[in-house]
Amino acid sequence: MLNPYSERAEWLEMLTRELPDMNIQFYPDIYDPDSVEYAVFWVHDTEDMRRYPNLRAILAVTAGVEQFAGGDYPDVPIVRLADEAMAGEMAAYAAHWVVHFHRKLDAYIDQQAAKVWRPIRTAATGDFPVGILGFGAIGRHIGKCLAGLGYPINAWTRSGGEEEGITHYRGRDGLKGMVSTSRAVVNILPDTPETRGLIDAGVLAHFAPGSVYVSLGRGATTVEPDLVSALDDGILSAAVLDVTETEPLPPGSPLWEHPRVRITPHTSGFTRASTAAPLIAANIRRIQRGEQPFPLYDPRRGY
Repeated sequence: MLNPYSERAEWLEMLTRELPDMNIQFYPDIYDPDSVEYAVFWVHDTEDMRRYPNLRAILAVTAGVEQFAGGDYPDVPIVRLADEAMAGEMAAYAAHWVVHFHRKLDAYIDQQAAKVWRPIRTAATGDFPVGILGFGAIGRHIGKCLAGLGYPINAWTRSGGEEEGITHYRGRDGLKGMVSTSRAVVNILPDTPETRGLIDAGVLAHFAPGSVYVSLGRGATTVEPDLVSALDDGILSAAVLDVTETEPLPPGSPLWEHPRVRITPHTSGFTRASTAAPLIAANIRRIQRGEQPFPLYDPRRGY
């Protein structure tokens, strides 16, 4: 059963090529519910999922899986999407904004409008540490990209870590330490009970003065009124939000018109059938061989 949120024709073409022996049915035109063994989607009606008695697995078409938290889905494995192509797009997005604000490109845009030719001296790349909140597959990809440009990398996770060339932090105290020693912070955290509202006034108060905040994980991890206050008080010089607590961002949100905020509509990385469908097909083949697909969604951890 296939219910992607975009590129229907491309998904059908790619999965037919990857799984030539399988019968692919598009929702809602499911003519034989008993034959459905795999459900491929982003979000789907939980009641409809009860129509498929022989379902063996659910395969998500996005990296985020908060849609499954608390949902009454059948007791089958839920497989997350780990697409390096998407991670690469998100790394490029993060690098763009880090370089944009580190090199004062925002100021040059204003200078061009005023017809001013004035070089602005900035910190050396090695003196501009970048913190990454969440150092899973995507966070590591972002860290590798920025490190390749010469930026020192700080990483914060719940359990910490040890990697050459990366300064690791963990726990609440570690979080405050990481943001205080970073000139830019990239948030790639998922939406879980532990991360929801994590970036609040108490944490924002420890950000290095004039630092930059780039959020492309999940909007629920940031307390937006506290973020606005941090911008107004000069704690942050800028914020880039690809994700917000409510999406689409409501017209009345002060974030729209804040002069230090840049907003993009959850587009830092796209799910593309050309790269995602082969990964999903490979997991289906693993299940057919009696192997475990990966990465599996863990409801206890929320991702």
